[in-house]
Amino acid sequence: MEIGRVVENYRFAGFANPLLDKDSAIYVEMADFYNPTGTDVYPEGSPYGAGSPKPKALLINVSAVWCGPCNYENDQVLPVEYAKYAPRGAQFFLQLADGPTVGTPAKFSHLVNWTTKYDTAWPAVIDPSSKLSELFEANAFPANIIIDTKTMTIVDVIAGAPEAGSPFFTNLESLIDPE
Repeated sequence: MEIGRVVENYRFAGFANPLLDKDSAIYVEMADFYNPTGTDVYPEGSPYGAGSPKPKALLINVSAVWCGPCNYENDQVLPVEYAKYAPRGAQFFLQLADGPTVGTPAKFSHLVNWTTKYDTAWPAVIDPSSKLSELFEANAFPANIIIDTKTMTIVDVIAGAPEAGSPFFTNLESLIDPE
Protein backbone atom coordinates (compact mmCIF):
# COMPACT_ATOMS: atom_id res chain seq x y z
CA MET A 1 0.00 0.00 0.00
CA GLU A 2 1.35 3.30 -1.01
CA ILE A 3 0.43 6.36 1.02
CA GLY A 4 0.10 9.30 -1.37
CA ARG A 5 -0.99 7.15 -4.29
CA VAL A 6 -3.87 8.51 -6.39
CA VAL A 7 -6.87 6.19 -6.44
CA GLU A 8 -8.14 5.27 -9.88
CA ASN A 9 -11.74 5.92 -10.84
CA TYR A 10 -12.95 2.45 -9.93
CA ARG A 11 -16.58 1.63 -10.71
CA PHE A 12 -18.70 -0.79 -8.67
CA ALA A 13 -22.29 -2.00 -8.46
CA GLY A 14 -24.11 -1.24 -5.25
CA PHE A 15 -26.21 1.29 -3.37
CA ALA A 16 -25.84 5.02 -2.70
CA ASN A 17 -27.54 4.56 0.69
CA PRO A 18 -28.81 1.04 1.38
CA LEU A 19 -30.64 2.18 4.50
CA LEU A 20 -32.95 4.22 2.27
CA ASP A 21 -33.04 2.09 -0.88
CA LYS A 22 -31.93 -1.49 -1.51
CA ASP A 23 -34.18 -1.88 -4.55
CA SER A 24 -32.29 0.42 -6.91
CA ALA A 25 -28.77 -0.76 -7.62
CA ILE A 26 -26.52 1.85 -9.18
CA TYR A 27 -22.95 2.17 -10.34
CA VAL A 28 -20.82 3.93 -7.77
CA GLU A 29 -17.55 5.47 -8.95
CA MET A 30 -14.67 6.92 -6.99
CA ALA A 31 -15.09 10.10 -9.06
CA ASP A 32 -18.51 10.55 -7.42
CA PHE A 33 -16.66 11.70 -4.30
CA TYR A 34 -13.97 13.85 -5.96
CA ASN A 35 -14.08 17.30 -4.38
CA PRO A 36 -11.12 19.33 -5.70
CA THR A 37 -12.22 22.63 -4.14
CA GLY A 38 -13.37 21.17 -0.86
CA THR A 39 -16.69 22.96 -1.39
CA ASP A 40 -18.17 21.09 -4.37
CA VAL A 41 -21.75 19.82 -4.20
CA TYR A 42 -23.45 16.88 -5.84
CA PRO A 43 -25.12 17.74 -9.17
CA GLU A 44 -28.79 17.54 -10.03
CA GLY A 45 -29.94 13.93 -10.23
CA SER A 46 -27.18 12.63 -7.97
CA PRO A 47 -28.13 9.61 -5.84
CA TYR A 48 -26.26 11.31 -2.99
CA GLY A 49 -28.60 14.31 -2.94
CA ALA A 50 -28.49 17.17 -5.42
CA GLY A 51 -26.87 20.20 -3.84
CA SER A 52 -25.50 18.26 -0.87
CA PRO A 53 -21.84 18.93 -0.08
CA LYS A 54 -19.36 16.40 -1.43
CA PRO A 55 -17.14 14.84 1.23
CA LYS A 56 -13.77 16.20 2.30
CA ALA A 57 -12.59 12.68 3.11
CA LEU A 58 -13.61 9.17 2.14
CA LEU A 59 -13.21 6.25 4.54
CA ILE A 60 -13.29 2.99 2.60
CA ASN A 61 -14.02 -0.13 4.63
CA VAL A 62 -13.26 -3.41 2.87
CA SER A 63 -15.01 -6.30 4.59
CA ALA A 64 -15.84 -9.96 4.08
CA VAL A 65 -18.94 -11.86 5.21
CA TRP A 66 -16.84 -14.65 6.76
CA CYS A 67 -14.63 -12.21 8.73
CA GLY A 68 -15.47 -11.92 12.44
CA PRO A 69 -13.59 -8.62 12.94
CA CYS A 70 -15.38 -7.20 9.87
CA ASN A 71 -18.74 -8.06 11.37
CA TYR A 72 -17.71 -6.50 14.69
CA GLU A 73 -16.47 -3.31 13.00
CA ASN A 74 -19.65 -2.88 10.94
CA ASP A 75 -21.82 -3.52 13.99
CA GLN A 76 -19.97 -1.68 16.76
CA VAL A 77 -17.38 0.74 15.33
CA LEU A 78 -18.47 2.21 12.01
CA PRO A 79 -22.00 3.34 12.99
CA VAL A 80 -20.63 5.31 15.95
CA GLU A 81 -17.80 6.87 13.94
CA TYR A 82 -20.10 7.63 10.99
CA ALA A 83 -22.48 9.53 13.28
CA LYS A 84 -19.48 11.49 14.56
CA TYR A 85 -17.70 12.24 11.27
CA ALA A 86 -20.34 12.35 8.51
CA PRO A 87 -21.85 15.67 9.66
CA ARG A 88 -18.33 17.14 9.59
CA GLY A 89 -17.59 16.16 5.99
CA ALA A 90 -16.52 12.52 5.93
CA GLN A 91 -18.18 9.91 3.75
CA PHE A 92 -17.92 6.24 4.60
CA PHE A 93 -17.90 3.62 1.84
CA LEU A 94 -18.34 -0.15 2.25
CA GLN A 95 -16.82 -2.54 -0.23
CA LEU A 96 -17.90 -6.12 0.50
CA ALA A 97 -15.09 -8.20 -0.97
CA ASP A 98 -15.76 -11.82 -0.02
CA GLY A 99 -18.95 -13.72 0.63
CA PRO A 100 -19.23 -16.41 3.31
CA THR A 101 -16.34 -18.43 1.80
CA VAL A 102 -12.76 -17.15 1.99
CA GLY A 103 -11.57 -16.05 -1.45
CA THR A 104 -15.01 -16.23 -3.08
CA PRO A 105 -16.27 -12.80 -4.17
CA ALA A 106 -19.38 -11.44 -2.48
CA LYS A 107 -22.57 -11.51 -4.51
CA PHE A 108 -25.27 -8.89 -4.63
CA SER A 109 -27.43 -10.98 -2.28
CA HIS A 110 -24.61 -10.90 0.29
CA LEU A 111 -24.48 -7.10 0.03
CA VAL A 112 -28.24 -6.83 0.58
CA ASN A 113 -28.05 -9.14 3.61
CA TRP A 114 -25.00 -7.34 5.05
CA THR A 115 -26.41 -3.84 4.69
CA THR A 116 -29.73 -5.00 6.16
CA LYS A 117 -28.03 -6.68 9.12
CA TYR A 118 -25.99 -3.58 9.95
CA ASP A 119 -28.40 -0.82 8.82
CA THR A 120 -25.65 0.58 6.59
CA ALA A 121 -26.38 4.25 5.83
CA TRP A 122 -23.47 4.96 3.47
CA PRO A 123 -22.56 3.81 -0.05
CA ALA A 124 -22.07 0.05 -0.23
CA VAL A 125 -20.78 -1.99 -3.16
CA ILE A 126 -19.44 -5.35 -4.24
CA ASP A 127 -16.15 -5.77 -6.08
CA PRO A 128 -16.18 -9.20 -7.75
CA SER A 129 -13.06 -8.39 -9.78
CA SER A 130 -11.14 -7.33 -6.64
CA LYS A 131 -10.12 -3.94 -8.05
CA LEU A 132 -9.68 -2.40 -4.61
CA SER A 133 -7.45 -5.24 -3.42
CA GLU A 134 -4.47 -3.52 -5.02
CA LEU A 135 -4.87 -0.73 -2.46
CA PHE A 136 -4.30 -2.99 0.55
CA GLU A 137 -2.90 -6.38 1.44
CA ALA A 138 -5.67 -8.53 -0.02
CA ASN A 139 -5.60 -11.15 2.73
CA ALA A 140 -6.08 -8.62 5.52
CA PHE A 141 -9.70 -8.05 6.50
CA PRO A 142 -11.08 -5.67 7.42
CA ALA A 143 -9.04 -3.09 5.57
CA ASN A 144 -9.70 0.60 6.14
CA ILE A 145 -8.46 3.30 3.79
CA ILE A 146 -8.70 7.09 4.10
CA ILE A 147 -8.80 9.09 0.86
CA ASP A 148 -8.33 12.86 0.60
CA THR A 149 -11.15 13.74 -1.82
CA LYS A 150 -9.46 16.97 -2.95
CA THR A 151 -6.67 14.95 -4.56
CA MET A 152 -8.06 11.39 -4.38
CA THR A 153 -4.83 10.31 -2.70
CA ILE A 154 -4.46 7.67 -0.04
CA VAL A 155 -3.77 9.20 3.36
CA ASP A 156 -3.85 6.12 5.60
CA VAL A 157 -4.44 2.37 5.44
CA ILE A 158 -4.82 -0.10 8.26
CA ALA A 159 -5.78 -3.73 8.63
CA GLY A 160 -8.26 -4.40 11.39
CA ALA A 161 -10.89 -2.26 13.03
CA PRO A 162 -9.53 1.14 14.10
CA GLU A 163 -10.24 2.23 17.64
CA ALA A 164 -11.89 5.54 18.47
CA GLY A 165 -9.24 8.19 18.97
CA SER A 166 -6.61 6.17 17.11
CA PRO A 167 -4.11 7.79 14.71
CA PHE A 168 -6.31 6.48 11.87
CA PHE A 169 -9.24 8.66 12.98
CA THR A 170 -6.86 11.54 13.74
CA ASN A 171 -5.85 11.42 10.07
CA LEU A 172 -9.52 11.49 9.07
CA GLU A 173 -10.11 14.49 11.33
CA SER A 174 -7.17 16.36 9.79
CA LEU A 175 -8.94 16.25 6.41
CA ILE A 176 -12.38 17.28 7.58
CA ASP A 177 -11.28 19.80 10.23
CA PRO A 178 -8.03 21.29 8.90
CA GLU A 179 -6.30 23.72 11.24
